[in-house]
Amino acid sequence: MIRVSNLKKYYGKHRGVEELSFEIHPGEIYGLIGPNGAGKTTAIRSILGLLKRDTGSILIAGKRVPDELENVKPDIGYLPGEVNYYGDMKVKDFLSFNRKFYESVDTTYESELVDYLDIDIQKKFKELSQGNRKKVGILQTLVHRPKYLVMDEPTNGLDPLLQEKLYDLLAKEKEHDRAILFSSHILSEVERLCQRVGVIKQGYLIREFTIDSLKEFASKRVTVVGLKKADRLKQYEVVEEGQDRVTFSVKPSDLQEFLKEISSVSFDDIEIKNPSLTEAFMEYYSGSEQL
Repeated sequence: MIRVSNLKKYYGKHRGVEELSFEIHPGEIYGLIGPNGAGKTTAIRSILGLLKRDTGSILIAGKRVPDELENVKPDIGYLPGEVNYYGDMKVKDFLSFNRKFYESVDTTYESELVDYLDIDIQKKFKELSQGNRKKVGILQTLVHRPKYLVMDEPTNGLDPLLQEKLYDLLAKEKEHDRAILFSSHILSEVERLCQRVGVIKQGYLIREFTIDSLKEFASKRVTVVGLKKADRLKQYEVVEEGQDRVTFSVKPSDLQEFLKEISSVSFDDIEIKNPSLTEAFMEYYSGSEQL
């Protein structure tokens, strides 16, 4: 388990994170979501011992970070948003170098990852595109079969095909009971991968949700076709209007009353949809209290 409790980190007078607390359990992908600058990377670098916290505690497998980090470091895999290595080193030489950091690396699994990710091991890093450097970063993150994965904006620089491969690899890691922290501002991938999300705003974790409960929190989109006497529903927000249809934003708590009211007017058809995670997040995030 990864456990962050009341983490505080400031850069001089500027807040990085404040009173940040969350847990990630084995077999879970936890999404840390928020726009750039919200504090996601500060939290991740503190978890990895790359930043010294001001106050609070961080435990990985019961070991204190950074005090006991060396005891758990071999069980951590980290993929940053930007991957940079030694420019004049060939990928094959880097893989050999990387093996020396661990007691044992399954070279068969390493070869499988090389093939699956289509990595050209004969090239030097300075000859690789951003996406191809990221492939090597994915391999380095996974090759020692870590129990704890920390992914900071991991799909930066990846084309759609490689994104799908990363999603597939992470799903398999989850099946092997890995605890995975997945930081992203791309909400569609969080919706696809994560079981729980923490919403971070201006350094604070303002709320945790399951994916389903975050959608349920947000207003539903109710599209009514052929609506007559729309003024009867003027208290509800109209988010889209076409020639023969109107789409309303209706809070879950108001849905029953909305349906009662619309049953008294003439219309041809009605469709009720849950919002996407993007819609749900933006509605919650913009409506939450400023800190």
